[in-house]
Amino acid sequence: MLVLLLACAGPVGWTEAERTTILSLSPLPARAPSPTNRVADDPAAVRLGESLFFDEGLSIDGQSSCASCHVPELHFTDGERVATAIGVGPRNTPSVESVAWGTWFFWDGRADSAWAQATGPLLNPIEMGATPEHVRARLLAAHSVGFTEVFGGVAEDPTGALVQAGKALEAFERTLGPKAGRFDRYVAQLGAGNDGDALSAEEKRGLRLFVGEAACVSCHHGPLFTDHSFHNLGLPNIPAGGIDPGRARGAGDVGVDALNCRSRHADRPAPSTSERTDGPDPFSEPCPELRYLDPSFPDWAAAFKTPSLRNVAATGPYMHDGQFDSLGAVLHFYDTLPGKPLVGHRELTLEPLALSGADLAALEAFLRTLSAESPAP
Repeated sequence: MLVLLLACAGPVGWTEAERTTILSLSPLPARAPSPTNRVADDPAAVRLGESLFFDEGLSIDGQSSCASCHVPELHFTDGERVATAIGVGPRNTPSVESVAWGTWFFWDGRADSAWAQATGPLLNPIEMGATPEHVRARLLAAHSVGFTEVFGGVAEDPTGALVQAGKALEAFERTLGPKAGRFDRYVAQLGAGNDGDALSAEEKRGLRLFVGEAACVSCHHGPLFTDHSFHNLGLPNIPAGGIDPGRARGAGDVGVDALNCRSRHADRPAPSTSERTDGPDPFSEPCPELRYLDPSFPDWAAAFKTPSLRNVAATGPYMHDGQFDSLGAVLHFYDTLPGKPLVGHRELTLEPLALSGADLAALEAFLRTLSAESPAP
């Protein structure tokens, strides 16, 4: 009977449900398309975007580049609680490694493409502080050859030139996908039908908690370990600037963004009009999701995007405002869920985990296996 039960649990002691879930977490899929950026996968645009990414001359003071906050050796984060460039921002710097699979960008989702997002820091007065005119002048002075190769030249309109820069930056960032780690090796071993040695016994215990009792996989699922959605966690600390409305503001901002996927800057055909008399066909218009975004949706008050857990051990501090310095502090928060949200309501699926110290240590050990074995080049 014991032999029979073990056989039903699979070759490494996992239940069939656990095994199916684990196999869904690796490997990374092919990059998703970027339908509003025609040069998103153009090798020349990648080269141009890389040169822009490291160009401090794009900032108004000539001292900050994209790489100042997205440091390659830190998996394109900066290791700081909140972003610091020309000024100090209110939010933590997210990694750009998962750009190629993103759907909404920034912590609040106020941009609907990576190229639109890339223009934001260029103009933000506390990041790079530039104007479209400054950006265009720098592109002409330092990158005209690359822009001629990719776009036929720098656009005459400063906003058009800014958009070109954003699209080249996206092309480069799309090549920065996270690299495989020990967890991915273990999934490959599991897929081959054996209990491999890529993970230790404690790490496997943490994996079992992750997909089972702790239910982390409810929001951190798929090979990117994110649901690409927004949740109010009811975090205990409120920053000095007050309560951040998060997605409740971002949902409204993206709808009126001059660079959203319905704008004239998106490489996408104009909406087609049906033969009906009541206007455009909502099923053939571009980006129909924008039509249904409701900033007043109660679940979006103080809600923020679920980050990818790829390389999570190397990308702290954590949460949208960097209030947790360690993975241990993050796990303690989920274990106890202290306090209550001052605005909106906490994600309804969350309940205190009430795990043992050994269980929390095992979960942390597992999370560390999601890091690549060497930093990004």
